[in-house]
Amino acid sequence: MPRTLVAKALLSFIALTLAWPITAYGAEALPLAKFEKQIYSQGGEDGVIEKIFELIEPTQRFAVEFGAGDGLHGSNVRRLYEQGWRGLQIEGNPAAFKMLVENTKVFPGVVNLNAWIWPGNIEHLFEEVGVPADLDFLVIDIDSNDYWIWKVIHDFRPKLVQIEYNAAFAPPVSAVVRYHPMNHADSTDYYGASIQALYELGKKKGYELVHASENGVNLFFVAEKYFERFGIADNSPEAFYRAPAFGYMKGGRAPNGRGWLPAESKGPLSYPGGQVGKVFVSPPRLAEVPALP
Repeated sequence: MPRTLVAKALLSFIALTLAWPITAYGAEALPLAKFEKQIYSQGGEDGVIEKIFELIEPTQRFAVEFGAGDGLHGSNVRRLYEQGWRGLQIEGNPAAFKMLVENTKVFPGVVNLNAWIWPGNIEHLFEEVGVPADLDFLVIDIDSNDYWIWKVIHDFRPKLVQIEYNAAFAPPVSAVVRYHPMNHADSTDYYGASIQALYELGKKKGYELVHASENGVNLFFVAEKYFERFGIADNSPEAFYRAPAFGYMKGGRAPNGRGWLPAESKGPLSYPGGQVGKVFVSPPRLAEVPALP
């Protein structure tokens, strides 16, 4: 090959190499959305989890999920248990818990608890079961006080956190349901927290956002020391926000009109002995968030 052609080819290779985003480990920095795959999970979470643990080698091979549902449909951890992982699953609904026990009896390393989670008991439950402080994976999905539960987990440092977000509120709105121990889902958008609020909480806790599921349901955060492995240039809420691909075609308050009906479309939450008024607050000021137009 003539020298001029060799030189041109070399320059082209260098240019492509510099332009090609790579992680610190030499892997191509592809958006994790390309790896979404559903086996048991609600959406494509199974494939994303698999890819993340290719980039972050698990050490304890221990996962925690709450609420765990029936341990089969919509499970984010069952695939890991099939690969020999140990874990803790917490479910508050007695009927779902009964199915959870039945569906996971083939996994001797998995402990199931029928418990109602609140900020004052979560780390105590972890300690009772013997959850490793450096567990690999934590899934928070209780359709209510998710933000407040993650906020108080200090002594346990999972490498990966998956948490549901409230896609009714697009960034930069920071909205969180006001804490009440009896908060629960009622088929409205009164649950959880916006992507902006969870992003800011993750930053304070030493975690970086690496993926938002395409259906507008779950966020994935990794401990900040692993973030460079993903080759992500912009992990801002604006870059990652996905409007809901579920719920009503019209009537939700999300920018695309989808999702659950606004919280104010139904009355307060009821529970034996009282009611819970529905109020969104905005950390850290805890001021009420006005309804979107």
